[in-house]
Amino acid sequence: MDRDTDKRPNTAYLWLLGTAVAWSFSGVFTKMNSQPGFLISAVSSTVALLFYFIIIRPTIHISRLGVSAGIASYAMSITFTYANKLTSVGSAIVLQYCSMAFVALYEAIEQRRMPPARKVLVIAMALTGMVVFFFDSLSPENVAGNLLAIISGAFFGLMFFLNAKRGSSPVTSAMISCAISVVPGIPFIPRLPQVQMHEWGLMAAGGIVCSGLANVCFSRGIVRAHPLTANLITMLEVVFAPTWAFLFFHESFGRFALLGTVLIIGSIVVNLVLEQRERETSTAPAMSEGAC
Repeated sequence: MDRDTDKRPNTAYLWLLGTAVAWSFSGVFTKMNSQPGFLISAVSSTVALLFYFIIIRPTIHISRLGVSAGIASYAMSITFTYANKLTSVGSAIVLQYCSMAFVALYEAIEQRRMPPARKVLVIAMALTGMVVFFFDSLSPENVAGNLLAIISGAFFGLMFFLNAKRGSSPVTSAMISCAISVVPGIPFIPRLPQVQMHEWGLMAAGGIVCSGLANVCFSRGIVRAHPLTANLITMLEVVFAPTWAFLFFHESFGRFALLGTVLIIGSIVVNLVLEQRERETSTAPAMSEGAC
């Protein structure tokens, strides 16, 4: 698949929206399962690998870039898992999505220049929306968990940054991440006979939906979108996830959830509008030269 962030951007946005929806079911599948997190992750990752090999049958491209992105993806996942155990869910999610700031930082280091004001504005607006959305559940306590969530955000941003690069293979990176995830589950193999039928179904659904389908959508979206834009759109996961929690577990929304949602969606819209203007500005001189 050719990498071109200027072609078919609208299609990329739809794929990334699909990624957010698929990722958002992870909490539901995990909460309904009483098995240890490492076992759930290992079984779901095994199912995801089978899904890739049997259904998707991707062409695997092993490279230093792909392996690095896969390791970043796994590191993001495992640090976020432990962050959730050591701090509140709201704090973990808000701090992990500082990933947008890390994406801008990685780009600034690579390009050796400060990020444009547009990116700073959009990131600030999105992070404010996140804080407002989970304002009722934020906790300044549990420093270790909060620190792990920030570290998870750094790896999350690195995953977007690396997978958006020319020559990367997001599906291969996802498969590498899944393969790594299987290893910590090996000590839990003796527990497999205790796994109930509905729990097997939940882990299978997690592997197919939250890993398999999500990463297919992600790989098709990230090759055509800017990494910051991709990060912003997939951030809608934090709006969808509480919605499923409300529908399945009757968990109520916080008092500021609506305002937070407006700010998050607003940051995405502002970013897309400004991105479109930049695209039109950059193509206008080329069209004028072609007409001469």
